[in-house]
Amino acid sequence: MKRLIALVLLFALALAQGLEAFWKAVEVPGGVCADGSPYRFYVSPGDPKKVVIDFQGGGACWDAATCGPESRTYRKRVDIQELGLAQGIYNRISVANPFFGWTHVFIPYCTGDLHVGRATVDYGGFKVHHQGARNAQAALEYVFRNHTNPERVFVTGCSAGAYGAVLWADKILATYKNAQIAVCGDAGVGVVTEDFPGFTAWNPRLPELPGLSSPPKVSEIYRALAQAYPKAVLAQYTTLLDGTQIYFYALMKKEAAPSEATAREWAVAAERAVGFPASEANYTFYLAPGSQHCILPRPELYTLKVGEVSFLDWLRALAEGKTPPRVRP
Repeated sequence: MKRLIALVLLFALALAQGLEAFWKAVEVPGGVCADGSPYRFYVSPGDPKKVVIDFQGGGACWDAATCGPESRTYRKRVDIQELGLAQGIYNRISVANPFFGWTHVFIPYCTGDLHVGRATVDYGGFKVHHQGARNAQAALEYVFRNHTNPERVFVTGCSAGAYGAVLWADKILATYKNAQIAVCGDAGVGVVTEDFPGFTAWNPRLPELPGLSSPPKVSEIYRALAQAYPKAVLAQYTTLLDGTQIYFYALMKKEAAPSEATAREWAVAAERAVGFPASEANYTFYLAPGSQHCILPRPELYTLKVGEVSFLDWLRALAEGKTPPRVRP
């Protein structure tokens, strides 16, 4: 109780001092965003034995149309609006937050490559630095160096960050063999077209796991992780008609706006992808109705309920290293 009171007082003082009191910037020498601007990540200190590793979302780009200077499909420089809004898991002063009091490492996303790119590409008159792997590696090395023996680790991300979480999970799980680890992708289920060119353009750092195709499907990675690390918990969340995921799937099909047929196609493929790893006992999912994109940065984290299972209880179970039930409408 005394520790809880002390934390509340600390966060109240920090709130009065502004964002910088909660989140400390860590510069990355050599880190670079898509437009060539410098890269940094953010740490909110807490219990050193409990660590959130959180990959930010922010779209993607893979050709001249989606990567152009005027394109709005991806972040081009560090932008930390989630931290300023302080909702969902970023509400650092709410004792209802399952990660209240944890150390939270926020890995910004500004390279258009799902946090795994290792290329600088000329798209015809302009270059994009797809160097997400370099940036993410620097952030993870900081975590590994400063938290050598954590008890609990929660690896997550919203949207493109969901891909960052699952694509780097093998590295984290291999490093923290004694920790209680959960990996939860928020609204990034991996539905892409057969000819999606992103992985070719980005020259990505991909998981080192047996049995994966090339490039691997996200559903395959979740299953491979569950098999390779049976003590970990693997999880996904999405709505059944996620408007943002459908929008990007339509872009892959060269549609300026998603057709109804494309939306239905995505929905069927998304349910199939989320269900694919379900043969593994340490894998779970939470499917919600509607079209909202992401839940972890949103206040709905505290209010959403599907059937008899609230998302908050489901998430809290993950934070405690348990495998919560699979939920669908």
